[in-house]
Amino acid sequence: MKTNVFCKVMVMVAMVMASVMGVHASNPAKYVKNDEMNGELLVAKTIFRNEEGHLFRHLRYTYTYDNEGRVICKEASKWDGAKEVWTPYFKLNVAYTNDAIEVNYARWNDRSHAFDQAMEKNTYELNDGNAVRLLASVR
Repeated sequence: MKTNVFCKVMVMVAMVMASVMGVHASNPAKYVKNDEMNGELLVAKTIFRNEEGHLFRHLRYTYTYDNEGRVICKEASKWDGAKEVWTPYFKLNVAYTNDAIEVNYARWNDRSHAFDQAMEKNTYELNDGNAVRLLASVR
């Protein structure tokens, strides 16, 4: 009896695994990422589009940290296939105080070849347990 149940379970597990493997093989992930580390810190992340097993550059994020290992800047770039270069997309600047975190968002301006002044500013207050809550959001 135990052998019969064991065989049925093994057949069921094999069928489930085969179906999962088959779905995975026929439907690969739409995006693939590549993380670049400097020790424990993520310094860059490149996102590739996966089209039928061929990878195409899509987005790239770079990170800057302060002396305490906190992110102070995140820049995003989009791949320009015609020019074959990364073009700036947006930038997040993060400022820390004892009781708040301020995040400024700016988009790249092609005409001026610079990031616009902060388009959106969010301030997050830290409570006694260093939990974050949104204090203000300004556009």
